[in-house]
This record gives sequence, structure tokens and C-alpha cells, in this order.
Amino acid sequence: MRSKLSYAQLRAFNAVAKEGSFSSAARRLGLSQPAVTAQVKAMEQSYGVLLFERTGDGARMTALAKSLFQETRELNVIEEVAADILSASSALKTGELTIMCGAPNPAMALISEFRRRYPGVRVTANFGNWHRVTTALYEQQCDAIILTGVPEEDGLTRASYMEQRAIALLPSEHPLAKRGLPVSLHELVDEPLIFRNDHSLTQSAVNMAIRKSSINLNPALSLGEREAVYEAVHQGLGIGFMFELAVSRTDSRVTRLPITELDEVYVEHVACLTRNMRRREVRALMALVE
Repeated sequence: MRSKLSYAQLRAFNAVAKEGSFSSAARRLGLSQPAVTAQVKAMEQSYGVLLFERTGDGARMTALAKSLFQETRELNVIEEVAADILSASSALKTGELTIMCGAPNPAMALISEFRRRYPGVRVTANFGNWHRVTTALYEQQCDAIILTGVPEEDGLTRASYMEQRAIALLPSEHPLAKRGLPVSLHELVDEPLIFRNDHSLTQSAVNMAIRKSSINLNPALSLGEREAVYEAVHQGLGIGFMFELAVSRTDSRVTRLPITELDEVYVEHVACLTRNMRRREVRALMALVE
């Protein structure tokens, strides 16, 4: 007879699914790794299924485990909300907050203020392109995001944080840089250009402006990260594009110029899944913006 599925088993399963490894899940739950492994193994043996494929650096969910996690991931939030209710008087003296960010510069000012107000809350911040950050939010790999161009959708709570435009980065010795005027995309037809990948919001904005201008611009170099774009311009490899607040770094060898065809204002948002507003840490972060 199949044994009854227990809350402890589901809790262990959820932790491994979220953390990506049995050892990390054990640390999160305050248990030993063998205890977590035993709970998951009991589930697998009871139902005759495989939930995780053990890899060299962790545990990868099977298709069945992904389906199960979609239905049970709310258990983590329920636990945290219950803890919030029971410890409301602690006034955010402890806690955890995981944030995914599109760019370091806009995010760090907000994170710094949050840490100043709530030094007992441990903040973990990771960075990625637009696609990676939004995916992390929807898949609940983070509690909140700080990102340019968060979509307005049901189930999301977002707040406007700051505004910025896309700019061109030029080697300071370039004639267009020395001219010191806004640059037009038409002036870049024969220039070596540095593009980002298609998951970059910056690159999407540039591509849209190129199509509207009916010109043909092809990159001499395609890079995945904005910091790599900045360094490539610094080394004189070509002209790149970036949101003006994405990097605070200044350098005499790199000149920033407005782009005539890219005058649209993009809003940097702080956002979370609306159901995550039940958590005190998330509410506190959103309150800083609002």
C-alpha cells in the first residue's frame, strides 16, 4: 500500500527544486543532507517515479518534478507568511530578500537604502539581461526585480523607480565623440558597431529604431553582457549602446552621447508577483520606491 505523502516530504522536495541541490536545500531547511535526501527518496519510491537527476553540481528536475513544483511552490510563501504573522513584532530585524536586477547602477542605490533601514535582512542580488530577470520572477527564483521595462500584467505589482534613455558609447578619439553632439543612426552605417544579444532590452530598442529608420546596420561584434560592451568601446573596438544609468563607471576613453532616433524614455521598475506582497521584506522594498 502506498504511504501517505507528508508535508515534510513536500517541503524537502520544494527546497531541492528551488535551490538546485540537496546540500543547499538542507542548509535552507536547517536539516542534514541525508535527511533531505531521505524525504525525497521516500517520495520517489512510494510513487515509483524519478523527481531529480543527480548531476555533478546539483540536482536537475525531471519533467514530472517541474509539474509538481508548479503546484506546490506556494508552500514556501505560505511558510514565510505564517512566520511573518507570528513574528510581526520583530519589525524586520531579521529576514531574507532575493532580488534579480537588470543593471547594477540603478539597483545598488535602492539596495543600499534598504540595507541602511533594515540591516538585519540578508539581501541577495543577482544580475542578468531582461529575459533572464523576468523569467526568474515568473518562476519564483527571486522575491522581486529591479528592471527597465517591466510589463504591466495581471498578477504583477510594480512601481516606477527612475527614468532613462538609450545612449551611444563611442571611443573618445572618434570624430563623432569629439563633435560632442547627439549622434544619428544614419551616421553609423559604415562604423564598427557592438551589439548585445536579442534578449537585451537595450538591443531591442536599438533594433526597433533601426527598422523605423529604414537603414541597415550590422554589428562587427556581438556580446552578451553590458560590461563587455563598455570594455570593448574602451578598447576602441567600435561603438556600443547602453541605457544611460546602466553603468556608473566613467572613463576618459569612453564618451556617452544621446541618439537622435532613440529619444524614448524607459522606466526602471521595481516589481514582484502580487502574491509576494504578503511578505514583509517585499512590502518594505516596494514601500521604499512608492
